[in-house]
Amino acid sequence: MSGSSRLNLFPLVTQTAFLLPILVGLIFTAAPALGYLSVAGHRGFSLDPLRTLFAHPSLPGALRSTILSGAGAASASLALALWIAATVHGTRAWRVIEFSLAPLLSLPHAAFAIGFVFLISPSGWLMRAVSPSLSGFTYPPDWITAGDPWAISLTLTMILKETPFLLLMVFSGLNRLDVKRTVWIGRSLGYHRLRIWTRLLIPQLYPMLRLPLLAVLAYSLSVVDLAYIIGPSLPPTLSVLIDRWFNDPDIAYRMVGAAGAVLLFVLTLLFIALALLAEQLIKKAAAGRLLNGRRKSPFEPLAGTGSWYMMLVLLINTTSLLVLMIWSIARVWRFPDFLPSLLVISTWTDNWGRMIEPLGVSVAAALASCAISCVLVVGCLENELTLEYAKQPSIDRRSLWIVFMPLLIPQISFLFGIQVLLVFLHLDGTWLALIWIHMVFVLPYVFLTLASAYRSYDRRYSQVGLTLSWSPLKTFARIKLPILIKPILFSLAVGFSVSIAQYLPTLYVGNGRFATITTETVSLAAGSDRRIIAVYALSQVILPLLGYAAAIAIPFMMHRNRQMMRN
Repeated sequence: MSGSSRLNLFPLVTQTAFLLPILVGLIFTAAPALGYLSVAGHRGFSLDPLRTLFAHPSLPGALRSTILSGAGAASASLALALWIAATVHGTRAWRVIEFSLAPLLSLPHAAFAIGFVFLISPSGWLMRAVSPSLSGFTYPPDWITAGDPWAISLTLTMILKETPFLLLMVFSGLNRLDVKRTVWIGRSLGYHRLRIWTRLLIPQLYPMLRLPLLAVLAYSLSVVDLAYIIGPSLPPTLSVLIDRWFNDPDIAYRMVGAAGAVLLFVLTLLFIALALLAEQLIKKAAAGRLLNGRRKSPFEPLAGTGSWYMMLVLLINTTSLLVLMIWSIARVWRFPDFLPSLLVISTWTDNWGRMIEPLGVSVAAALASCAISCVLVVGCLENELTLEYAKQPSIDRRSLWIVFMPLLIPQISFLFGIQVLLVFLHLDGTWLALIWIHMVFVLPYVFLTLASAYRSYDRRYSQVGLTLSWSPLKTFARIKLPILIKPILFSLAVGFSVSIAQYLPTLYVGNGRFATITTETVSLAAGSDRRIIAVYALSQVILPLLGYAAAIAIPFMMHRNRQMMRN
């Protein structure tokens, strides 16, 4: 088998590994929604689960919270990311943002949500900062700041977490554009800063942001762990309601949960279609304004606010992490004291023994899923570039969108079906199933973060190795891999953090046999001991930080070793 034919196997294997299980999962979820669940003795189709679903009194409120938080978080995150990029790009603050994205992305959603709750709750750090001197409160006020019925706190939490991700995608997209020349052309035509972005850069940039935006939209509409921690409870969001039905002892409610999962799937597809429709409407509405001759935007006086918005995001993330640290070593911290009256490390030492196993499971699953994902992604990208160099149609460009299906489909809409399938195959609760399901969600992020840098590699470096009669594999290992080691390690660090943060896939596929640090943290979040919750949440934070630290340290050590060998 030739080298090119072997490379062709990578996209085929990747597509098969992702497409078939997800389709089967959707089918095995849709069947119970129509009353068919053979393992429970229901072998006939019926509309009873759908009738029960639409008659449930919690459904209207769940739909309201889901739509407000999901659509609101996605649209606000995109607007904020583009505004920050348009107003800050090219300044010193842009460099600060570039270096701060990695630690922001390494902070898991669940850990940040817990820290944010500790920050904004009636007895949280913000209220302590103004009490009693400014607020007059000597006891926590009876306010609803987290878990409000309109899901405002949940929406803010997702905005604060998804804006850095979309900014990372903006960075990736800008690297593929000739920004300096575009800005120079815009200035030569007399355009001001914001006009250059809205007229010249954003129209080129948005097609590269479309898929990440839709992924954020799908995630925001179907998130479960964040909704458990900071979302409304009576009624909860639709995804939480479905999860409760799936775990109900009554089999009939599991079929109602399947019906709810189908409804959430349809709802997500509807909003994705609306987002694509809005894109076309905006494009048509803006077409006439592109050539209206106006050089200055009315929002130009507000251009300085972009850096302030990003600093606010950084401040909230940092403060949420800091309050977790304080609670993890606090012994006595009464309201309205701003700081604890007694600090100890006994909470860490008392719980360390119980955390070793979840930490080990998390690291093992993350390393295995990241390694497999990296091999598949590099193989797919290598095949794509080989075909393009040979002027042949690339399989990857046309059909690797299948890889991103797990990001565009609500997890809970197909995980239940996958769980049913794994039970039938006696594979539920196995390491193979756990690593595979993590890989399903890790690989798209590895692809997103690595593709731009990999495609911009100058092939002439490899041609030098081939002219020395090196084999393609040796050329890749000795020349291409060292050049691309930084983006590869960074993509692995992103994938590692994504794997660590997986909550719902671990529960459904692991069948309760695998306890990761994330599943333990979310389950403890409903408890009352903030000290233990903070310890587990910080442990969840430490693992991704170690991954990003390794991605920075390894290339540095390799470079230093090469310098020592030369000397």
